[in-house]
Amino acid sequence: MADRVRIGAVGYLNTRALIHGIAGGLGAERIELSYDVPSGLARDLAAGHLDVALLPVIELARQPGLEVVPGLGIVTRGAARSVLLVSRREPAEVRSVALDPESRTSNGLVQVLFDRVWGAAPRFVAGSTDLAESLADCDAAVRIGDKALFEPLPAGCRAWDLGETWTGATGLPFVWAVWAARAGVVDRELYRMLHESRRRGARAVDEIAAAYAWRGHRDPELSARYLREHILHRLGGAEVRAIELYLAEAARLGLIDAAPKIAMALGERSACHETAADRAAPTA
Repeated sequence: MADRVRIGAVGYLNTRALIHGIAGGLGAERIELSYDVPSGLARDLAAGHLDVALLPVIELARQPGLEVVPGLGIVTRGAARSVLLVSRREPAEVRSVALDPESRTSNGLVQVLFDRVWGAAPRFVAGSTDLAESLADCDAAVRIGDKALFEPLPAGCRAWDLGETWTGATGLPFVWAVWAARAGVVDRELYRMLHESRRRGARAVDEIAAAYAWRGHRDPELSARYLREHILHRLGGAEVRAIELYLAEAARLGLIDAAPKIAMALGERSACHETAADRAAPTA
């Protein structure tokens, strides 16, 4: 039997369809699944505590030698709904931004958007998961994940959707995270398990939405709409181009040293690879 694989995933709603199969026992004889926020997954993969992680894409530049599992990711084409800039000012008037401590990619994206789209150069500082605390110190705050999706905005604030802003400016989707692995970890069996996990999740959106709770609060209608209308889990050619553009912009701003070449696991030439079963499965 192949070696056991330590896999880390984000616990947010936007990953639940992607990991539905393995969370339900698919590959249990081989996979050890754990959860953390994006920044924690990046840290644990770098430290060798994980073999595969649902990695924020900016970390592909910070952790050389990783391989991306073809065909899978956390993707939006337009509004992300759960990745926001919350502010009482128009973006062009913002002087300071509190970054989300749970984020890596979104914190980089907001800096790209201020430079490329909003034409402003605010000061970026470490923020808090408490939105009121962040907004007490800064004009705006980055807000990601379930707290951005489910928590109401403070009075007098507006939200700018970072995914929507990116797609409006570039015409491309945005890739928030990919399955990234240490070189040689992903074999055909693990590849098939990860794709089957997504297919099972695509067939179980209503079940996932009904069961999901954030801080004890359930909103199945919002959760199902979010999974169906905003979150995609397929990584194709346009998505790879989007990753490359984002990393090039991050490098231009000095957020990373350089934009790396995206290496695919199993020697796949294209991230568009999918089976007939993939094409037949409903999109989640």
